[in-house]
Amino acid sequence: MRNAGTRAIRAMMAGLVAAAFVAVAALPATSAAEPRAKVSVTVIHAKKGPPHLHDALKPMWDTLRQSFGDKFSYFDVVDTASRSVEAGNPVEVRLPNGQRFAAIYNGVTPEKGLLRINVEMDDFRTKVRIHDGGVFFQAGRKHEGGILVVAVRAALLKD
Repeated sequence: MRNAGTRAIRAMMAGLVAAAFVAVAALPATSAAEPRAKVSVTVIHAKKGPPHLHDALKPMWDTLRQSFGDKFSYFDVVDTASRSVEAGNPVEVRLPNGQRFAAIYNGVTPEKGLLRINVEMDDFRTKVRIHDGGVFFQAGRKHEGGILVVAVRAALLKD
């Protein structure tokens, strides 16, 4: 009799443990698993002409020069937007032609810890992965004798 009672208690405990595992597995994933990031979008007007570098662009001057060489000498800021966001949230600006440009932070890659950024502009969509604190450029729209360059910088927020 004693073995039957012990087996019944063990079976009941195993059932409770299994139910607890199922309950925990069924909980929705929280967005806290992905760290927040600060995403900054800067719309730049680049063209040939008298040398000019807007003060706000000085921190990215080396990257601009490496990316565009001597093709342009005039760099001015048209618009900026910067926000701290959770995964899935966009940072948006309007381009001078009225188009919407959005940089959407989508978390961090598990392999290398790169920040995933989706870019949307009208029908154009692309995915980019950058290092924490990195910047990339999306360029090519003609504007007032030059082109528009959109700089996107993303950095993880430290808690």
